[in-house]
Amino acid sequence: MRAVVFLGPSLPVAEAARRLDAIYLPPARQADVLSAMTRYHPDAIGIVDGEFGQSLSVWHKEILYALEQGVQVFGASSMGALRAAETDCFGTIGVGRIYRMYASGELTDDDEVALAHGHDEHGYVNLSEPLVNIRATLADAREAGIVDAALHDQLVAIAKGTFFPERSYAGLLAAAAERGVAPGVLAGLRDFVAAHRRDLKREDALALLDALRDFAGAPRPSRPDFVLSRTGYFEGLYHRDRQVYHGDAPVSLAGVASHAALHTAGFNALNFAALNRALVTVLADMLDVEVTDEARAAESRRFRLERQLTDETTFADWLARNDLERAEFEALMAELAVCRSLHRWLILRKWPEYSTKFVLDELRLAGRYPATARAAAAQERVLAEQHPFFRETDFSHVPMRDLVVDHMRATPCRMYDYDAWAEEAGFPKSSDLRLDLLRSRLAREAMARTAGELAHALVDRPASEAPTPAAT
Repeated sequence: MRAVVFLGPSLPVAEAARRLDAIYLPPARQADVLSAMTRYHPDAIGIVDGEFGQSLSVWHKEILYALEQGVQVFGASSMGALRAAETDCFGTIGVGRIYRMYASGELTDDDEVALAHGHDEHGYVNLSEPLVNIRATLADAREAGIVDAALHDQLVAIAKGTFFPERSYAGLLAAAAERGVAPGVLAGLRDFVAAHRRDLKREDALALLDALRDFAGAPRPSRPDFVLSRTGYFEGLYHRDRQVYHGDAPVSLAGVASHAALHTAGFNALNFAALNRALVTVLADMLDVEVTDEARAAESRRFRLERQLTDETTFADWLARNDLERAEFEALMAELAVCRSLHRWLILRKWPEYSTKFVLDELRLAGRYPATARAAAAQERVLAEQHPFFRETDFSHVPMRDLVVDHMRATPCRMYDYDAWAEEAGFPKSSDLRLDLLRSRLAREAMARTAGELAHALVDRPASEAPTPAAT
C-alpha cells in the first residue's frame, strides 16, 4: 500500500517513519492533496497537520476528490481532525479523541488545535501549546484532585481567551496568579503539568499511523456514493494551483503557463489556437454536439500514431512528462473529436468552397502565403513543361497507399487516415487527393531529374569551359 501523510508539529517525521512506512509531506495547504494525488497515486492519504493563516487551508473538495477517485482519506489530531469531522459523511475516516470531540460538537472552533511553531528545517518546534492539550491536561488534573471543578473551568476560560500563539502553561499559571488563585494550588498544578502534561495531538497522530497500517491489510471499502460537483473554483484549483514536479523541483501549473507566456516562441499563436479550441467546445455544448466512443477512440489512435506513442510504456512516459492522468488524456481526445466533428460540419456546409478560403487566410495571417503561392506556381510550371499531356488514367496502376507513403517521406505532410484527412484538409473527394498526390510526385521526379542532369553536365564539362575566377 502506498500512503501519503501530511505531518508537521504534531509528531516528528523520524518517529512517524519508524512506525509506518509512508511518504511524509509537510502540513497540508490548499491544493496539496490534489498535488499528492497526481504525483504519488496513493492508496490512502493521512492528514494530521495543515497550515492556515500564512497559507490557504486544505480544501474540503480536495478530500472529496480523493475519495471519489477511490483513495481512502484519514484525518486526526489537528487540521486532519477538523476536515475529517466535516467530511466523514462522505467517507473520510476520522481517528482519535480530537476528531471525536469535533464530530460530536464538543469542540467547534478551529483555534482549539492551532499553535505557533518553527519551520520544517528546525523540526516544527512548538512555540505555543494547543488548547486541546491544555484541556486534556486540566481535565486530568481535576480527576487527580489537583484542581477543583470551578478552578478547572476558570483555567480553561483563561486559556480559551488567550490568542493561540501566546498560549502556554507558564502564561496560564501567571494569568491565574493575577486573578488571585492561591500560590500553593498553582505550585501543585505546575508540578502536575511537568510530570503528566498530555499531548493529545501526538497521541492522535500515532493513532492515525496505526489506522493506516491496519488499513494496508484490510479489504478496500467501496467507492463513496456521490459525484463531486466540479465548480469553477475546484477547476481553478486543479488546473492552476496544483503542483507538479520536474527535475525534482515543484511548480504550479499556473507557473508553467506563465513561463510559457513569457518565454515560449510562438506563444501568441499557441494561445490563440488554445482559446479557439476551448470556444469550439463551448459552441458544441450549446449545439448539443456529442461524439461517439468510436470517434474519441479514433482520435486517440490518431494522436498516438502521429507521435509514435503506440506502445503502452512509451505512452505512459508521455503522460507522466506532460502531467496528464489517463482520464484527462481521454477527455482531451474527446475535445479534439468534438472540434473535428464541427470542422467537418463546417466544411460540408461551405460546399463548393470547402475550407480553401479559411486555409489561405490563415497562411496570410501567418505570413506564409507568398512563399506557398510561389511554390504552388513553380510546381504548375514544372508539370506544364514536363507533362503537357498529363492524364491521370495513365497512372491508374499506382496504388493510393504508395502515393501517400511516398509523399510523407518526401514532405512534412502527415495523413495517417487519408480518407478522413482528405475531407478535413479541403479535398472534396479522395480521388481529388489522389490526383494532387500524383501531380506532386511527378513534379518532384521532374525536378530531381533536372537537378541530376545539371549536376551531370557540370561534372562532364571540359576544363577549358570551366568558368575562370575574376581578377581583383
